[in-house]
Amino acid sequence: MLNFLRAENCLICNLSAGNNFFRQSELLRLGVLENRNTNPHLSFLMRHTCKDCLSKLPLLFPENTWSFEQSNLEIRALFAYKEPINQLLLSYKFYHNLYLANWFAEIMFLLWQKFWFDYKEQAVIVPIPLGKKRLRQRGFNQAAKIAELIAGFSEITFLPDFLIRQRETARQTEMRNRTARKTNLKDAFMINPELDCFACKIKQENLTVILFDDVTTTGITLSEAAKPLLAKGLKVSATVVATEHQVKTRQQLESSTYGGDFV
Repeated sequence: MLNFLRAENCLICNLSAGNNFFRQSELLRLGVLENRNTNPHLSFLMRHTCKDCLSKLPLLFPENTWSFEQSNLEIRALFAYKEPINQLLLSYKFYHNLYLANWFAEIMFLLWQKFWFDYKEQAVIVPIPLGKKRLRQRGFNQAAKIAELIAGFSEITFLPDFLIRQRETARQTEMRNRTARKTNLKDAFMINPELDCFACKIKQENLTVILFDDVTTTGITLSEAAKPLLAKGLKVSATVVATEHQVKTRQQLESSTYGGDFV
């Protein structure tokens, strides 16, 4: 961990990041950075992401938001679930490379600064909870760690235990089809009875609950998690690191628009 934090190697390709990072900045081109000379989030990425890898990330454009069929829940994703994001998430989730939580949080905060700051004092962030058995097996909630960091950067209230799973469920990836996925998660989530007072406060103050997860495919997990919140009359939206939903990436969009690859 110390070697990683002190090094200037790109965590994606493992080559030096210091010499070529942001010489013609991709993030500046995206128009998202302010005070770049003193920006600690940019400094973190400068040490750990080279320009070449940054330019190849499967960023979703232009709006990053959609609603799945039969759901009015707005979902926002930064990445398509493709190389190298899928491998980074698997390494983070199943091989306990927890430093990757910092990388995901930093880049999601940088690229969506306006989004997060618009919700400052207007929202709470609630991660999708794991069941108790899964949490013991894994040792941590991968979505909660990233969400907590982003909440700290943006000064949005973080409520890690606001939602709980009232029963254990199988992995969604083990389900054969959409119907099986819905059955697996039906009535699986509930508001933590010990935090029910927060639900009243959130409604009274007209705050938005931002559900946060690492990956979404069909949107069923997010939709089911939103149900007890919506039943309380709360406003709900969802944010994920990556999606397998078919949304155009930045490269695809610019290629179709300009007839060339993004450089």
